[in-house]
Amino acid sequence: MPGGVLVQGARRLALIYGAVLLGTVAVSALLGLLAGAGLERSIAVGLYVSGALLLVGCFVTGARGPLRGQGNAGETVPLFGARRVRRATTDERTEASRTSILLFIMGLTLIVLGSLIDPTHKAF
Repeated sequence: MPGGVLVQGARRLALIYGAVLLGTVAVSALLGLLAGAGLERSIAVGLYVSGALLLVGCFVTGARGPLRGQGNAGETVPLFGARRVRRATTDERTEASRTSILLFIMGLTLIVLGSLIDPTHKAF
């Protein structure tokens, strides 16, 4: 059973990554064509920007502290403006770490793909 769950999770991650990649390519190609820039360069810049945004998200998620805000009804709310403060559970901290690692890997791979496509900086 755990193998099936891992396969389903990998499939979902691949779909999310593919959607981000294809969406980035489509939007950056469209914007590049409207701006009159080269297609390869536009896609490369779009991948750089998407990768950088994911890396910023990685930092924000990973730098989150061990405290969580709590509202009047016991729900988790942003720390600023919270009525009470509680310590994050182990599950919450583990989820934040794993999300940060996932965003880092996705952002880094988008930047590497952009650098491979970029016509102004050929590695080979």
